[in-house]
Amino acid sequence: MARQLVVSGPDDLPSADPTDAETSGAAPSVSLRGFAALGLVATTAILCGVVLGGTAFMSRLPGAWFFGTPGGPLGSLGPDGTQPSAAAVVAVYGGTVLLVVTWLRLLRALRRHPGVAVRRVVGVVTTWAVPILVAPPLFSRDVYSYAGQGEMVSHHISPYLYGPGVLGATPFSDLAGQLWSNTPSPYGPTFLSLDGLVARLADHQVLADVVLLRLLAVVGVALIVAGLPTLARAAGRDAAAVVALGAGSPLVLMTLVGGAHNDALMVGLLVCGLAVARRVGPVPGIVLCALAAGVKAPALLGAVFIGWCWPGPAAAVRARVERTVLALGIAGVTLAVLSWISGLGWGWVGTISAESKVSTGVTPVDAVAHLVTDGAHLVGWQVGFGGVRVVFAALGLLAAAAITAVLLWRAPRIGLVRALGLSLLAFALLGPVLWAWYVTWGLVLLAPVATGRLRRAIIAITVVETVIGISAVDGMARTLASAGVVDDLLIVFGLAAVVLVSVLPFRDYDDGPLLRAPWSGHRADQPAGVTVTAAQRPHVAQ
Repeated sequence: MARQLVVSGPDDLPSADPTDAETSGAAPSVSLRGFAALGLVATTAILCGVVLGGTAFMSRLPGAWFFGTPGGPLGSLGPDGTQPSAAAVVAVYGGTVLLVVTWLRLLRALRRHPGVAVRRVVGVVTTWAVPILVAPPLFSRDVYSYAGQGEMVSHHISPYLYGPGVLGATPFSDLAGQLWSNTPSPYGPTFLSLDGLVARLADHQVLADVVLLRLLAVVGVALIVAGLPTLARAAGRDAAAVVALGAGSPLVLMTLVGGAHNDALMVGLLVCGLAVARRVGPVPGIVLCALAAGVKAPALLGAVFIGWCWPGPAAAVRARVERTVLALGIAGVTLAVLSWISGLGWGWVGTISAESKVSTGVTPVDAVAHLVTDGAHLVGWQVGFGGVRVVFAALGLLAAAAITAVLLWRAPRIGLVRALGLSLLAFALLGPVLWAWYVTWGLVLLAPVATGRLRRAIIAITVVETVIGISAVDGMARTLASAGVVDDLLIVFGLAAVVLVSVLPFRDYDDGPLLRAPWSGHRADQPAGVTVTAAQRPHVAQ
């Protein structure tokens, strides 16, 4: 079948040269071994710090993992308290800083040496991931809720009516925690069908179930890696650099792999849906986007954007509306068939908002609500934070919907991938609840089309969410406040030493600013002394 272009625009520029050394025949002479080794040191430090750090970083309930918890097959390691030691704090946050800096240096090296084979970058990121794969579920207990919901599905109990607590006093309900063990599932039939299958494959053993769920998240990341090169080449970008930016970021490793979040499967199916729509045609791409929506509902936007851009850049509005309705019909039929085959039905439509039961306290919505509440108190108006937050949560969702409408209208001109990625990022940042892994929805999709200010924004958001979004910063602040002077000094000097070591130059890869605009006279991906004239600069919309 001939290739069908879904949309023309800045992210559909033809690639002037093959971006993968496997197709170009001449691999750049750049070594990635140093990046692999230093990243491995970083993730190993994180593993050691998590295991020795108490409940600040992982669940300490009996049997929560193979090691580091009471009742685990390999015994208990480290303290059971909520106050991590100075060494644990330095190991976790120092390892995180080192991993972030190593990733930034890798991005710089790939920009300076385009054409590196994608498999080499995948090898580097896989090396970084090894300690994370053997670590306990990091910074979140969501995977235990997944395991409980899968156990319910395997026993034909609707997860849309009950939480894992209906299973009784079992590890599946105990490990999920009191709040989530009584909360129905907000996830769609794609994920819960696989979740139930995992429970049966694990022979209803909770630890084996959690391991398989983490491997399912790895499958999601593998789908991201498989789809990004197609989108990168369609946008005229270097495939290896895009894979490193989108799939190899510390945020993806720490949350999607380390936390085993099902967002990995959602984003993986969505990326592959866009790639298949680009290479094969819109219909199979829409089906894959519908399967992604069957994990988490926001992925349904993928089908909407594909439908809107389906007729081409010069189509009339009526034709776009007709194709969008058709796309939603295809997606609806896909989800209906899946709901019928799985026997799960459409109950997830009514439980989508279940995740908003918890306020993370670090969202733009919460920040504005706090400012308004405090300001009202200063002028004598006695208003409660909860009521103000509800209002601004609704306003945040309305703002995200308005941004999405504008991006949808402009998608044929600015590019489908760019518009969809910005829309998902808007919903993540302006939603009532913001977890670090939510921003991966948009950041991963934007990686193939990111240049200039957009690329700098992606890197900045990734760094911020990796450093402060992966764990409870307020809890760590209380830990430092209650620790002794000696522990505080050890933490400060330890982290300072990590930062100092991290910023040491990597031989000849370190000249030039990392966040240089891509077309500013001297290209960051060309050898020194080579300039690009105005006539040679391709048009790239920022």
